[in-house]
Amino acid sequence: MSLWYEIIVNGSEDALRGFVAGCEAALAGKEVVVFGHDLGLEASPISQRLQELFAAGSHHVVCAPAKLAREIADALRARGKEAGLDLESIREVVRARLPFFAEAFSRDIAEKIRQKLLASPSTGVEGEHIEESEARDPGARGAELYTPQHAYVFRVAGSFVGPLPGIIEMRRRARDLPFVRVKAVELETRPADVSGRP
Repeated sequence: MSLWYEIIVNGSEDALRGFVAGCEAALAGKEVVVFGHDLGLEASPISQRLQELFAAGSHHVVCAPAKLAREIADALRARGKEAGLDLESIREVVRARLPFFAEAFSRDIAEKIRQKLLASPSTGVEGEHIEESEARDPGARGAELYTPQHAYVFRVAGSFVGPLPGIIEMRRRARDLPFVRVKAVELETRPADVSGRP
């Protein structure tokens, strides 16, 4: 898997999206970025001050593979100010984490969750602290959602960890399954080299 970078930019999200689209076009669309906002990304714990800035809405995260990250960073340094954009930092994404939870009342749905999520994670992705349980109550009635007691209950919770592209794929799979809820993607990052370039 290729290296990915987290790029933190101060400015308008619309301006940033347009700026990044230009950088993607320069590489003929061979590489694409992921915006933190689209991923429901949890801000990196760089500092309390930066987290407060994220809350204010003026800072945005763009995640990109190395070549495109370099293109974006160079373009922001050269022309970002003209678009009202300031490059704050670039950090290498070491790995990503996706916390999830599911509660299903049907064996068929539980099996789909097991097959599509638990049994075959994306390349390089592993389950972390996954706890799975099943309960059967023959005296309860059916699998109806609003029944006070269910004849069958399947629960699973934990996290997937691994390279960002694999976590993005796991998030997509989880969102396509009924009764599976995902939390914000968390990134573990480290500083890029001393020049600030990916």
